[in-house]
Amino acid sequence: MKLTSIIRQPLVVMTAVFAGLAATISCSESSTTVEDYVGVRTSDPYDPSRPVTISRFTPTSGSVGQQIFIQGSNFGNDTAMVNVTIGGKEAVLVSVTNNAIYCFLPGAAYDQIEGTRLFASVEVTVGSDGQQQTGKATDRFEYERKMVVGKLCGKSYTREEDAVWLDGSFTDCSGFKNDGVMQFSPYNHDQLFVVYDQEPHFGTVAHGIQLIDLKEQTVQTILPLSKFSNQRLRTIDFAVDPFMYNEDGTFDYIEVPQLDDEGNPVVDSEGNTVMVKSGYAPENWDQTATANQKRWREHLIISADNDNSEYRANSVYIVDRDVNGDFSSASVVRQLANYRQCNGASLHPNGELYFTSFTQGEVLRLDMNAYWDAVLPDTLGGHLISSQWNPFVNNNLYDTNTGASVGTGAFEKLFTVQDTNWEFQIDIHPSGKYAYIVVINRNYILRTDYNEQTHRFSAPYRVAGDMSHEGFQDGVGLSALLRRPYQGTFVKNEQYEAEGRDDIYDFYFCDSRNDAIRLLTPEGIVKTYAGGGANTHADGNTYGNENGELRDFARFHRPTGLVNDVHRDAITGENTLIFYILDTSNFAIRTITMEENLEATEETEEAGEEE
Repeated sequence: MKLTSIIRQPLVVMTAVFAGLAATISCSESSTTVEDYVGVRTSDPYDPSRPVTISRFTPTSGSVGQQIFIQGSNFGNDTAMVNVTIGGKEAVLVSVTNNAIYCFLPGAAYDQIEGTRLFASVEVTVGSDGQQQTGKATDRFEYERKMVVGKLCGKSYTREEDAVWLDGSFTDCSGFKNDGVMQFSPYNHDQLFVVYDQEPHFGTVAHGIQLIDLKEQTVQTILPLSKFSNQRLRTIDFAVDPFMYNEDGTFDYIEVPQLDDEGNPVVDSEGNTVMVKSGYAPENWDQTATANQKRWREHLIISADNDNSEYRANSVYIVDRDVNGDFSSASVVRQLANYRQCNGASLHPNGELYFTSFTQGEVLRLDMNAYWDAVLPDTLGGHLISSQWNPFVNNNLYDTNTGASVGTGAFEKLFTVQDTNWEFQIDIHPSGKYAYIVVINRNYILRTDYNEQTHRFSAPYRVAGDMSHEGFQDGVGLSALLRRPYQGTFVKNEQYEAEGRDDIYDFYFCDSRNDAIRLLTPEGIVKTYAGGGANTHADGNTYGNENGELRDFARFHRPTGLVNDVHRDAITGENTLIFYILDTSNFAIRTITMEENLEATEETEEAGEEE
């Protein structure tokens, strides 16, 4: 393959790191310099009467984009007559002399698998018109895989106005063109849900909530916006209720001792403990329940950005599964919290709900136990009936300072962020010990720590970004610059775990207007992980749609949604990290995962099905 004709394929990628080709490559075993194989020089032509040989190549291992120097004989001096394959994949050819070739390693360049190691044969073919000869190296190249950007689904459009929303298979579907966030079903990570904002088409009705089924490889719009009065939705999360269910979704129950007002067991006239029915699941119920039983516990939590000067706007919705156990237009949608201009709502591992208000920069808390009591029938231990749930925050407030409460006292105003009338969302650490508050259009990230005694988050402090101006700069804490940060996801770092650190998670987030995926370490260091590379592209833009090597080749365009999971590695059979990215201006769901040979992927999946 010549430098001017690079074929791009998902997860099978070439490099775009062609800057600095004239730099000297150090070869300790040879006095050959870069001038021997780069640029235009006088060199002997190919001689069909002599064999083509490979004496050595360097380096002997590497990954996609690696610069490879091959030495031998009778390579000629015409790149049009030379073809280099490594592991059966055509290399990107840069320059050739009669005894040296300079090229770049292609993606998935291996043809032999030994355990978890990948090896490749190295071959050079020279000549044309029936006078071709091939030389093969006696040594093998060891291929080292990288994390790379790929594309899961979506269609490319030159003009945004031509992009259409279309459900269907991963091959046929299209859309994904609004800002949005994603979330996995807690009990089924084959199901990935997406909610869309009105941006960047503010003022127009956005698309409905979608389900990306990773097992069936389909995209389906499951909840139309009419279920939410065509309001502006912002985030999606899941609440898992504390109940137990039968296979058909009806409440199951156990019998427990009835307790008096002081918590003591009630006994009858004969001294026997009085037993009553309870729909609350005993500890570890979900470890023995079937997948079908557990799915009834899942409820969508949808935040809505609606304004009302009386603080009675629909702010947080809760959505139940329908009679078939799915989320659909037949699902029951309830108002969970009514306040004002909610930008985000997230569940703490303890089950508490935290949500935001744009108007005064407030963070509020809801004790979900109050809601669960309200929807569980009183015959199974509930305290109210569902129609009596009161979602109005100001009518049901608890005051931490005085201990006084109004109504149910289920809601509480915790604190305000330093900016009012700016968009912000909450991402809670898997341990629940802290959360990041991403202030979207002020370009910074706050941290709020969790008090495990009071079960509440405390006043936040800034850990990354400069509120006075935007930019694109890695750095420590406040020296780092962001440009419209959006959804983030916590990713376990195996090195941190091996070192025995207290916090073993990095926080990866979409930096949407920098067209990049960045990460924030527990120490407050901001790094660019993927995309955002303008210097290595001829157009000088950070945005693009290329797949491949993370920093110098792959590009995004206004990514906003980001989640992570593990999936089965096609080569090793082990679990490996995968990211899913909502890449809005590329109208696609993109991926970042370990580079795979597509044929090997199919074989591995077939083997898994047989098992």
